[in-house]
Amino acid sequence: MDEADWNFTEQQAETVYTCEQLRDQKGVKPHSEISLDLFFKPIEGEEARREAFEKALESFGYAVGEAESDGEVAASIGPIAFTPQDIWLHEERTTKMALARGYQPDGWGFAEPE
Repeated sequence: MDEADWNFTEQQAETVYTCEQLRDQKGVKPHSEISLDLFFKPIEGEEARREAFEKALESFGYAVGEAESDGEVAASIGPIAFTPQDIWLHEERTTKMALARGYQPDGWGFAEPE
């Protein structure tokens, strides 16, 4: 799978929707500072190049952390503002890095701001 096969429009729409839900239902204030956690899993049937993916993430300032399952990659960055635009900037960038190295996004999250 490569960038041409990925539906970035749908992914961005899901990000906007999720941010609206968090704002409306959980009371997360727009522009609150968050540490964004992004999760990735290997693409089935493709070679997942973990070391290359982690190196690319780190070169863009992401901290690579422990993922919940073997083979998955977790990355964090922050503080960033809680806005759909700021989250999407990082989601799109890391998705492109992931797809080029045999991974695909598997969601994002953050600890609720204080």
